Amino acid sequence: MSLIENNEHEIIIPRAFAFAIDDLGWNIGTSIGANGSQGPYRTGINKHMEQSDYSAIIEVGKAVGVRIQGLFVLCEMDRANVCAKYPTTTMHGKDWDNSEIVCDEQNEIMGYVRDNAAFLEFGIHGVGHEYWPEKMHKVRAEWYNREDKKPWPEEIMVDHFRCFKEILAQYGLTPENGHSLPESFVPGSYSYYWNPEEDYSLGKLLHQNGVKYANTDFSYIAELNPPEGKNSGGIDHGVHVINRINYGNEWWRLGALPSVPLEIQESDIIESHWANWLAQDYYLQAQVSRQFISYYKRVQESSGRYVAKNTEQLHSQWLYNNYSKITDKLENCIVIDNCGMPDEVYKNDLLGNMVIKIKLNRYEHISSASIDHQKICGYLEDGGFAFLYLPILEKKIYRLEYSFGSQLIENCILNDGTYNIYSIETSENNLKFRIKMFGNQFVKLKCAKPKTIDSSNNNLQIKSTAYNENLKMLILEVSGSDFQGERGIITLNF
Repeated sequence: MSLIENNEHEIIIPRAFAFAIDDLGWNIGTSIGANGSQGPYRTGINKHMEQSDYSAIIEVGKAVGVRIQGLFVLCEMDRANVCAKYPTTTMHGKDWDNSEIVCDEQNEIMGYVRDNAAFLEFGIHGVGHEYWPEKMHKVRAEWYNREDKKPWPEEIMVDHFRCFKEILAQYGLTPENGHSLPESFVPGSYSYYWNPEEDYSLGKLLHQNGVKYANTDFSYIAELNPPEGKNSGGIDHGVHVINRINYGNEWWRLGALPSVPLEIQESDIIESHWANWLAQDYYLQAQVSRQFISYYKRVQESSGRYVAKNTEQLHSQWLYNNYSKITDKLENCIVIDNCGMPDEVYKNDLLGNMVIKIKLNRYEHISSASIDHQKICGYLEDGGFAFLYLPILEKKIYRLEYSFGSQLIENCILNDGTYNIYSIETSENNLKFRIKMFGNQFVKLKCAKPKTIDSSNNNLQIKSTAYNENLKMLILEVSGSDFQGERGIITLNF
């Protein structure tokens, strides 16, 4: 984090904040992995997992304006027994038979998750969470042999990814149906095979299967010499991998927030598990959800952190904080030196918005902002701060200029959603912005009323429009088909 004093205003380059939620996807909550049992660790809750257990997370995302990273285990979503073809994925090996729990509710849950991609990300955790070299013989864990401190055979790991994708296909979540593969990954039980300098590393397989971002606790694989430091990270065959920490919210504990104060948390991403987000009984769920909403709000109101709207923003801000330099040159102007950003970041399309956080006085707004005389991408006011969303920065030095006033910034996205805006271009007759839309959301712009509105992508649809003449505010309802995000250009013609 960088902190610059500019007259009475604090200009902050904050550390991002996000939760990762492990173990979604299980149908049965009861864990059967402890005390020598050869079964998997599940959610640690003795119940049948239901759609309401997903809505508990999604409702928090809606309230906060965040696309929460969910990591899925898919073997119990297998409706065609494909896991039997890949015997190391489950405790039953070739005898895997999931027919007893196959039901219509699985289709409903997967459809519900897909339709709420705006607020819950579908990431990869594993097929069965563990690894079974033989039937009923479990070794921890699925993606790396932590017990013997050696990698699993590469060809078998390829099979695990193949199995995961075949289960996704049972629900129509395939590239052929317009859906990208998941971009986020967390290995079950920290089983990450870190070997970025050699031909075989887990990152190589992740990259081949569409993953861009991963997180794990590096302390569990110390023998592999991963990056050092509580908030460390590195690039493994094109995948950006960062360290995460559990702050006292044990994996099985219901309704559990981190017990370590936010101010002394050292990692940008916080480990959590499904049980942490759920209440012991239905009537208590609203109380647990309010606790998480309040926690996010405390983060946003803190001086040194900001709530990343999605995983791309989380990793982008980590990269900017580690490779960019910020200096104050003139009043209401800062200089951003991004020359140190690694080439590998651009080669693998890992970088998104940089976020600047500025403390506002009462009744005060940012009335204008530009970077090298180009429009910034988005603007948000929350918790007494202004948040400026800058475009993807190239390897050069930039000049960000801004002014304070009583009016909101014009011709800019008022970014209270979870989508990404990559650029805004204005001319006399139109305004264009590049967007990555998750699910169905509303996009707000303070601008003139357009005559027509166009989208460059048929799968990025304008569902409805509204214009408030008094506020000079345009509200677009935009829907993206791809559950991992739909990209395109939206043009307002005046």
